[in-house]
Amino acid sequence: MLVDVYEAPTFHDADSILVAENNLKDAQREIDRLRGRQLAWLKMVVRHRGIVRDGYRSLVDWTASRLDIPHAVARDLAYLALRLDDDRIDLIQRGHLPYDRTVSQQRLLQAGATPADVAASEDLDLAAVTKLATRFRKLSRGDERSAFERQYVNLRVSEDGAVWHLSGRLTATDGQVVRQALDRRADHIPPITSQPDTELTPAQKQAIGLTTMAQDDLDQHLQPGDPAGREPVIMLIKDQTLADQSANTQGVEVFNGPRVGPQAVETVECEGRVEPVIIQDDQVVDTGPPQRQTPKRLRRAVLARDRKCVIDSCQSGYRLQTHHVIPRRNGGPDTADNLATLCWYHHHIAIHRRGHRIDPQTPPHRRRLLPPRTWVHYRHPTNVEYFSPHQQQQRAYQAFLDKYHPQQPHPGG
Repeated sequence: MLVDVYEAPTFHDADSILVAENNLKDAQREIDRLRGRQLAWLKMVVRHRGIVRDGYRSLVDWTASRLDIPHAVARDLAYLALRLDDDRIDLIQRGHLPYDRTVSQQRLLQAGATPADVAASEDLDLAAVTKLATRFRKLSRGDERSAFERQYVNLRVSEDGAVWHLSGRLTATDGQVVRQALDRRADHIPPITSQPDTELTPAQKQAIGLTTMAQDDLDQHLQPGDPAGREPVIMLIKDQTLADQSANTQGVEVFNGPRVGPQAVETVECEGRVEPVIIQDDQVVDTGPPQRQTPKRLRRAVLARDRKCVIDSCQSGYRLQTHHVIPRRNGGPDTADNLATLCWYHHHIAIHRRGHRIDPQTPPHRRRLLPPRTWVHYRHPTNVEYFSPHQQQQRAYQAFLDKYHPQQPHPGG
């Protein structure tokens, strides 16, 4: 029977591919109408609290169980059932609205796009509509901090010990740095043979590059105080209007990479260079020369002044970098008094990743960190006194005298 269906178009001297395409479209419209019927019945399940009655955690789990479908399909069905009204569902049942495009457009609206943006998305394929939704989706500092806390690298050996399995996840900026480093190292790996069919794939070259980078680090240990090279330049692409209106929570992405938010923007602007490129309506309307937030001469002068990390009790000299005590966005000037030398951990991890801040009331060479603003129950002490090493020695000596050499009454009475 199936053979007869596929071979039937050849009897009418028609273009078999065109006939197959038209029949596929008709079948897809029928699938959309059936999805609309499923949405109508799911709407009834929601109204009658069928999820609670059957003891399920969510409508997604209930749908996946009852229909025996993957969670990804059940997630889209539950999403539209909860979001659309009866009239819109009826349009899908009648075949006037395509099911999958409706899912993408609803997620685009939920991300913050305007109806005009949704109308313009009709000219895009579904993958492009999904990517457009990520451009509008807000990415807060909490989202970026959560992504940093969840990053990991897992390296485990196979059961027979023949190979190692490497997996994990990184933040947007960290992943971009790792990929750039692996790509650069992979470009220097020569071909093993002259046969084109035996050439290493890019992924194989990256694996070899990762191994050689680790070997270089083991062979050439970094010494304290070694500048250890420059920070990589990361290019940010901004939809300037959308980024300004949302305080960089929307419309910002790494060049040839994923979406980023305000925390990543601050990290790039602080540690590297900024190359301004303004794009409007997919057209480059303005460019500017590369700019560094801190002038090089001032940065070198501050590094020469401090010589090590100025965080209290930290003696590290690894990858020293400068940071504004009072951020520029809060009116902090580009002066030596407002710059502090930090090691890589305190700068990259404590401040830019975990959200700590330098306490401006602490001495220049005994800086302390304030916790993130999300720690609402923390109250920084206001009566703390800071003493230099000489003052600490004098106070300890005076305490010794007071304890072991009490003042004697004067002989004259």
